[in-house]
Parts: sequence; structure tokens; C-alpha cells
Amino acid sequence: MRIEFGKRCSMMKEAMSLLELAVNVDETERRRYLSTMGRFGQEMEPGILLQEELLELAGRIPVTEPMRRYFERYQEKGLGSLARNLLCTFDAEETDDARKMKEKALCGLSAYSFDAFPDFSSYLPSDTRLPLDGEPVSFLASVKKLDLEERFKARLIFAFQDPEESLEELGGLLEQAAKLLEPFRGRIEAEEEKGERYWRDYFVSHTLQEFLALVGAYPEQDGYDRVLIRWNAVGGAFLSIDMEDGQEGGCLEIGMGILMNEKAIRSFKKGDEHRAMELMADPVKMDILLYVSQTPHFGRELAEHFGLTTATISYHTQELLNEGLIEVRQQGKRSYYSLNRERVREVMAWMERLFL
Repeated sequence: MRIEFGKRCSMMKEAMSLLELAVNVDETERRRYLSTMGRFGQEMEPGILLQEELLELAGRIPVTEPMRRYFERYQEKGLGSLARNLLCTFDAEETDDARKMKEKALCGLSAYSFDAFPDFSSYLPSDTRLPLDGEPVSFLASVKKLDLEERFKARLIFAFQDPEESLEELGGLLEQAAKLLEPFRGRIEAEEEKGERYWRDYFVSHTLQEFLALVGAYPEQDGYDRVLIRWNAVGGAFLSIDMEDGQEGGCLEIGMGILMNEKAIRSFKKGDEHRAMELMADPVKMDILLYVSQTPHFGRELAEHFGLTTATISYHTQELLNEGLIEVRQQGKRSYYSLNRERVREVMAWMERLFL
């Protein structure tokens, strides 16, 4: 098995994360994020200090209306921000400057005929319903009528009438954030280099299956022959694994924050019972837990059962997986989610000790 790493310190991606923090994270969430830092251990101290400074930097950025338009997350709908959905579709976030980002995105967009798209002239970022043939219908229903490939369907929420002009405006915002991050570049690259050494050493003595078991994900034994880790410096306490529908060429992509190592992952899984209870108090997440408690289900089954998009389900299941409340096993091209009964028992026992 071969382990590979994405581009170090992709400034457009880190700038995007910084602006998303500025727009979406309030003071209460900042305090909670900082309180989790103690779980990473003294050996991560330089990375923890960097995270604290970046979080403070995001809190000092004045939030403008264009920033809200591009970087406000639609987490409850699983849609992410407009900027991330557009750029990540074409890997345009893996660049160092706005000009390259714009060129890469426009090159990818050129493969699609915008004449076929619904009329987005009345679209507002706060809208959840968009017009099609004069009648207001959901955005997803509009897109499904276009018969475009599935990957692109999930990203079309950017809904720009003029992609070139929009990318110019977006690029300007990202360039401003990148300038703020420039003094941190050396430290970010140093933490990513340290992380690369750590995970290369880890995979010398551990298999991919052992790593995935650590995070509660179980793919088919022979499904992947290489791993690609893409770093995230601004969001250092972050881990995501995309097994849904498999990865092309036998490559499993993992999003990794620079603070994540085996000890940190185990600490997260052992857990933050307060965070676990927060997730279980969310009605959608509780419904998912109840639904998979008897029979495992894959993502599209969950989406159809609850009348949600697969992107929304992916958002909820990733949070439940990160806290260890569910497990995921791959069969063929499908990933089946099931309840992690042992973890749920731990949380319930903690509640009993707390109250009784």
C-alpha cells in the first residue's frame, strides 16, 4: 500500500477555511473549540498554539456581505459553503493564488452547458427553493431534471449567472485572507511536514484496515491500494474519510487536520460525552441512530427514508462517526452505517453517573 500526501499549504484552501471560520464560528463555539485542544497532548503544543492564533485571527476579520454570500455554511442542509462547493468540485482549492484557482475552476466549468441550467436570476443565498419553469421547486429537483453526473449535482448550489465575474469576486476575498495567513505559512508547512513523517511511520507498522478500524470505518479488504491524505491546517481538529461509492483508481482520500494523530483519534473516540449528547439531542441525528440501530443502511437509503439529500446525510453521519456513535462498513460500492452500541452504552452510563 502506498501513502501519498496532497499539496502542502494550499493557500486558497486555507484561506477558504479561515473565511468560513470568520463567518460561521461565534465566540461560544470558539471557546468550545479551544477547550478541546487539551486532548491532543503536549507533543502537539506547537500545532495547538498555531490553532489558537488562527482562531483568534478569524475572529478579528470583519464579516462583509460578500463573505456571507460565499462562505456561510448550509450545514443543516448538508450543502457546505458556495465557495467550497464550487472550488472543491474541480480541485481548484489546491492552488496557491487566485489566478490559478480561477483558471482551474473555469476549465472544469467549460465541460458543462450553462444554457441547460434553470434560471437562477432570483436566487438568494438564503433561499432553499429555486424557480424552474415558473414554479418554485427545490434546488435538488431542479438539478435532477438536468441529467448531469452525480458528483456535479451536489456542487451546483453555487448557482452563478456569471461564473467568471463571481470567481473574480471570490478570488479577491481569498487573496485578502491569504495575505493574512502568509506570516503563518512557515509554521503551517512545518506542522504538515511533521504530520507527514508521523503518518508515514504509522503506516509502516499498521495496515489501512487497522487505521480505519481506529476511526470506526470498515471498507472491503482489497478495495484500496493507496491512501491520499489532504491536509487542513486552519481546521486542525478535523478528520474525514469518503468511502461512499468508492474512490477511483483504488485510492482512498482522507481529509486530515494537522492536530490529528493516533492518540488524538483515540481520545476523540473515547470521547467527549458532552459532545456526544449534543449530537444525540439533534432530532435528525437521533432519527438516524434509531434507524440504523437494528439494521445497517447505506447513505442513499437513509436519504430516501428521511427525505433528505445524500449530502445532508453525509454531513450528519460524518459527525456521528467522528464521535464514535456509529460505524461504517463497505460492501461493494456502498457504505453501510450501523449503531456503535458500545459507545452508546458508554454515553448512557456517563449520564447515569452524572444524574443518578
